[in-house]
Amino acid sequence: MEMGEPTEQVLRFAHYASLLVLFGWTAFRLVRLRGLDWVSPNEGKAALIFVAICAPLLSIALMLVSIAAMMGAPIASLDWPMVEAMIFGTDMGTGFLIRLALLVAGLGALLASRAGKSGRLIAVIGFAGAVFTLSWSGHAAATEGGLGLFHRLNNGIHLLAASLWLGAICWFLLLTVKAHRQPDGIPPKALLRVMHVFAPLGVGLVATVAVTGLINGQLIFGLENSVPVLATPYGVLLAAKVMLVGGMLAFGAHNARIERQAALNGESERLEPSITLSRLRRSLAGEFMSAAGVIGLVAVLGMMSPMMM
Repeated sequence: MEMGEPTEQVLRFAHYASLLVLFGWTAFRLVRLRGLDWVSPNEGKAALIFVAICAPLLSIALMLVSIAAMMGAPIASLDWPMVEAMIFGTDMGTGFLIRLALLVAGLGALLASRAGKSGRLIAVIGFAGAVFTLSWSGHAAATEGGLGLFHRLNNGIHLLAASLWLGAICWFLLLTVKAHRQPDGIPPKALLRVMHVFAPLGVGLVATVAVTGLINGQLIFGLENSVPVLATPYGVLLAAKVMLVGGMLAFGAHNARIERQAALNGESERLEPSITLSRLRRSLAGEFMSAAGVIGLVAVLGMMSPMMM
């Protein structure tokens, strides 16, 4: 596995990031930005379609690299019977096939000439299912029986909540930058109200990520074994992931404080939306970079054992 490991890690990062962004972006648009006339229906659509095209290609590449790593052979030496056996004869392969079909369906919905609300809903469902299938690989896939099914369901919920959180960060960062540069196109006060209203949902998503993350930890290595696990490379990276998530929470709390101050001072003539948006832009950028770091660590942790070697 040594030869393919760096390539597999990079592909896992790109694959996870693309799927999480696809669902988070489309779902948040449908849940929180629907009906806002100052958000263009085509906002970010070209980039979204590009990611939707790349996602299935990344999924295929990752599957081939993973098979080669498990077989201990270079990709060039793989033959069809070997690939066929892994794809059609394992849970990981079944998850891959379902994911590929859902990604293609989601891409088709985005490309439909008159997608409308129904097309966006189909895309959201397709991308949600694709994210959920990620639980049929990695640590969750190693748990067997009824407990294994629970582990996969819990991990799927964890990923969906994290994805929607990431989608909110991406949307708010984009709209904040645009509102700061083009206040006539995107009214700053309207954007701040939307961000303020999002706060309860944001708290719910954070709570879901935290609870399901703890359950995942219990199922993977047992929380009672946290101290010895922290002495392993896996534990060090896991601690780094937790710290980055903590940084995201700190940035999120800072965002909420800025939005709350803006809401309380909304009637004041001294309110300067440009200053508020500038502060939010820096805070959201920090939250986004922390999220990217978390995804990178997840890509690596999924290939590691929490036990001492």
